[in-house]
Amino acid sequence: MKPQVKPLAYWHRKIIFTLLLLAFLFSLPAFMFYATGYRYDFFSGAPSITATGGLYIAAEAPDSTIFVNEVEVTNARVFRNASYIQGLVPNMHRVHVQSPGLHTWVKNLTVYPHIVTEAESFNMPLVPQVRPITPYETIEGEAVFTGGTSTPALLLSASSTIPYLATTSVATSTYRVSSEYTLLKDLFLEKASTTKMLKGAPEEAFSFSTSTPTKEEVLATTTVISNNVALYKSGDKVYAGALGVGRQIPHYFCTSQVEIEAALDLEETLLVEEGEMFFENTLNELSNNTRECRTSIEMDALGQSVIDFTFFPNSEDLVLMHLERGIYVVEIDDRAWQNAQLLYPGTDITMLVYGGSIFVEQGTSLLEIITALPVL
Repeated sequence: MKPQVKPLAYWHRKIIFTLLLLAFLFSLPAFMFYATGYRYDFFSGAPSITATGGLYIAAEAPDSTIFVNEVEVTNARVFRNASYIQGLVPNMHRVHVQSPGLHTWVKNLTVYPHIVTEAESFNMPLVPQVRPITPYETIEGEAVFTGGTSTPALLLSASSTIPYLATTSVATSTYRVSSEYTLLKDLFLEKASTTKMLKGAPEEAFSFSTSTPTKEEVLATTTVISNNVALYKSGDKVYAGALGVGRQIPHYFCTSQVEIEAALDLEETLLVEEGEMFFENTLNELSNNTRECRTSIEMDALGQSVIDFTFFPNSEDLVLMHLERGIYVVEIDDRAWQNAQLLYPGTDITMLVYGGSIFVEQGTSLLEIITALPVL
């Protein structure tokens, strides 16, 4: 005999439906308050409802850990490579993103009521990671260092997990010529020739004594563009300029009216330099009147002379800056400060970005900089 299941009586179903409806209606305000950032503090001396905000921190480094105000975040919601941290009291919060063997990213970020503050962290290797590229290579494709010691000079300040061969012999007949080395040498020569031509052009080119080049003409030879951001040099300084309009402009160039009002309520002063207002005279009011944006941000050169600059591969938020003491990765986002991390040290080197990779010429040696730790 098959089991028979009888439905609930009509009056039972009616009571259950009514109870569930009442539970939903009574809990709806609490859910709405929670979703809009309100929290009830049960543990303070005078319990009250507080409007909170959140942080959305992008962290692509493997095994990265996020700290807010020196406390590890363990309850964040993870979306792809970013973490959403909610329920933060409106105030200034210090955020650390760290991972073993990598530089630590640190930023002071202001959290506003009902607003999620966004930031992108980055973490470069503490010890530069490189791939040597030599004129000759083995049949297996390993770089060959000839006529030297067991440890090439370029690896004294860097690390390489790529196999290579070091021999005291100068004989090369058993090895094959590296086509990659030949190509890169030609590219470095072409870059050096172009740089020399650009530096000599203002002095050698004919011009009328009364003519003055426009800003666009001066910047044409040094401007690098990635999506909605342009890098250019003016005098001895490098700037990142915002292109496009509205939401095309990266968020760190702008602030919203809601944030301005919240900052005034918090009595926070938005500064980038002592004695100067955050937006100074570079504010551009957008057509929708919801955001105010700066036209440019000065890049921090760490007190060094700028030799070369370009965007970090596949990024419009990070800049590769070749300075006097080496190659650095510097973020454009200047809230609180700009994080700068040393990628490769050196005083007599040349930088080249080609095919989405970063290459360095050091004397007769070439190498590719690896921007992530090897997976062991």
